[in-house]
Amino acid sequence: MEDPDAPTRRPYDASGRRAAAEQRRQKVVDAAAELFPTQGWRATTIASVAAEAGVSPELVTKTFGGKQELLMAAMRSRSFNEGLPLPQAFAAMRLDDEPDREVRLDRIVEFVLASLEPMAPFVPVMVQGADRDPRMRAVLDAARDGHLVATQDLVRLVSTGPLDPDAIDVVYLLTRAETYLTLVPQRGWTPERYTTWLRRAIDDAVRPITG
Repeated sequence: MEDPDAPTRRPYDASGRRAAAEQRRQKVVDAAAELFPTQGWRATTIASVAAEAGVSPELVTKTFGGKQELLMAAMRSRSFNEGLPLPQAFAAMRLDDEPDREVRLDRIVEFVLASLEPMAPFVPVMVQGADRDPRMRAVLDAARDGHLVATQDLVRLVSTGPLDPDAIDVVYLLTRAETYLTLVPQRGWTPERYTTWLRRAIDDAVRPITG
């Protein structure tokens, strides 16, 4: 029989521990998101991220596994679409339902800028990692394939007639992270100038051929 005078046990509440663990995890992700773009793939180590986050390297490894997984978590944390692959994020705008071609073009350019601003600084890191890690090579190849698919949809949505055979490749180059990084951080363009230029450049690239 139970002792009526015995103290009542309170049910174990793990919510505090889970919250603390999530807080530590977020600190690691934030540290990685700061270090990878500024230090690069090679210099950003599990140990350096742990030191920046104020946790042990063992915790980082236990939580994320390795450097590739840590980079991907950092990128997802900065992504405007919560890590949704580019073609799916582009399709989610449902631009086929928009009858006005000029509005479609405006929304496409807004989408490109919204995706490039947070993600472009990570692209050189992915390229560096792909030279050293086959898994990162696969991630980079998948990202480039996704960019091409989104570019093909983009061109389809704003073209109004027969296109130059190079139109898709031109738009692909215009919307690359490397192009954004060259013009905005390196050349000092404002986002507004880049947006204006990109809209005009895409419009020119998909202009129907005549004759």
